[in-house]
Amino acid sequence: MFNRIRKTEHKSRQAFTLVELIVVLVILAVIAAVTIPALTGYIKRAKKEKYIQNADVARVAAQAVMTELYGLGGDYKPTDSSDGYNFNWTEKNGTAVDKAWGDKVLALMDRARGESGNEPYIFVFGVGHSNSDCGLTLSQQYTVYYIAYIEDADSPAVFYVNGEWMFKYPRKDGGKVIRTEKFNGNGYRNTIVKDGKPYTPLQFFIVSNNSGLADDKFWTSSDKRSLLSHSDGYA
Repeated sequence: MFNRIRKTEHKSRQAFTLVELIVVLVILAVIAAVTIPALTGYIKRAKKEKYIQNADVARVAAQAVMTELYGLGGDYKPTDSSDGYNFNWTEKNGTAVDKAWGDKVLALMDRARGESGNEPYIFVFGVGHSNSDCGLTLSQQYTVYYIAYIEDADSPAVFYVNGEWMFKYPRKDGGKVIRTEKFNGNGYRNTIVKDGKPYTPLQFFIVSNNSGLADDKFWTSSDKRSLLSHSDGYA
């Protein structure tokens, strides 16, 4: 009888009390509250790095093609798209076979136009404006200063502006790193601003547009398919 009582007491000492269980649960909750946001932030940063890497491949491909055009004499004049501001490399315009140059950019990225899940959702790059009143050298007119890139319909928009990567639309974010400025009295809607001063007016080349939106709509329209809607803080 005495041994049976001692065994029961021994077992009861091994069990957790309700208070001890509550303390353990509180500790686990505190650890989760600290670690889960940190892990979530790490995963988000890792995904963003992957998007930047893909966009940088596009930037390098665009620069390679522009360098080739520069080597051909720097006198290539692509055809304006319907809105008068962009050069459309997604289709043939007039007598200029612009699509061939867009296809070359995609080929350098190891992509193919029209293949599901292969061609980027949206890909636009910008170089120095060619108008003579801008005062840019021929080299600047063939230098890629800007990239707008969306991998697929569910991906965020990635922007490259004069050496800096960002996920916010550059004409909407704070001081606007791209805005309307004047050069020799003529206004240029898309001008890179550096240290608060106009730096380089841009002209854009559309390489890929699978949004289904017109050339003048996929930039800043309220449609969920636009560049703006895919940008952080504006979805």
